This record gives sequence, C-alpha cells and structure tokens, in this order.
Amino acid sequence: MKKIILTICAVAMFCFAGEGRPVYNPYSSFGLEFGLVKPMSDAWQEDRTAFGEVNFLANFQILPFTSVTGDAGYSFPGHGFNVKLGMQQQLLPTDITPFIGGMAGLQSIPEDDFASSFSKRIGPSVEANAGILFFRESWISLRLKGSYQWTFANDIDHGFGVSLGILFANSRPGLKAIDVSK
Repeated sequence: MKKIILTICAVAMFCFAGEGRPVYNPYSSFGLEFGLVKPMSDAWQEDRTAFGEVNFLANFQILPFTSVTGDAGYSFPGHGFNVKLGMQQQLLPTDITPFIGGMAGLQSIPEDDFASSFSKRIGPSVEANAGILFFRESWISLRLKGSYQWTFANDIDHGFGVSLGILFANSRPGLKAIDVSK
C-alpha cells in the first residue's frame, strides 16, 4: 500500500511539475528602418558629411528578452548596400525597454572620391548598437537605435549612425494591441 501511494504521488508530481508556468512562444516581426550615418574616419569624412540608409528589418524573438536580428539595406547617395545578422538583448521586462546589440555582415560603403571602385568599397562589417524598443510585445513596435559601424574595405571606414524602425509582428498568442489608455 505504501508503494502505491508513493507511486501515485510521484506520478502526480511529474504530471503537474510545469503547471502554472507560462510557455514562451517565439515570434518574428518585419519592417523598415530609416537612418543617417555620419562618417568618422578621416579620409571618408573629408568627402562626405553624412549619408542616408533604408533597411529591411527582420527580428526573431527567440527568448523573452533576446532576439536574432537581420538587416538588408541601401545607402544613398552613392549606391551602397549592407546585409547584416546579429543579436539584440532587451534589458527590462517593460513595454518600453532599452536594448543593446551587435551585428556582423557585409557592407559596401556609398561611392565617393575616396573609394570610387566597387572593390575598394566592399568588405566585412561589424556594428555595436543600443537604443530603445517601444511597444515590445505589440503588433506594431518602434525601434530607435544608435550604432557605431566599422567596414573593413580598402581602408577601415567607421561611423556613427542613428535610425528609426517600425516593425510589424506576425500572429502569436499573447501579442497585444498598443494600449494608449494608461
């Protein structure tokens, strides 16, 4: 009889061990980002004061506060492009949260007198970034980001960027509309 009661207790513990804990559902969001980059390297800075960027964003929220991010974009004037993959870590469990992140990829800096040929303009790139994510788990979220980028082309080109992105989330349980009543 004692073994039967212990067996029933053990089975009950295993059956209800995860009860009450929410299950996280990963989700993705996609959108557009518009920004400006200010060149900081000497030769690059002499020829260009700033250039614009338009990026397609992909954000895969794999854990409650961690996401894999991807950007593919166009730089103007001068016809540059970039493709990057990275990580983003949100720092607070609130609707408006700061984040830090990093990215790596391939970038072609916009054409100018300093780097006129394509082979002098393209190379691997890395980026460190931080910013604020608004409406973190809503159908629509905004991302304000500051970044510092390095491109290892013919020379090492680096610069500071600022951008604003809008992301549209796909369907998943728990996403909510933006609550403006608070």
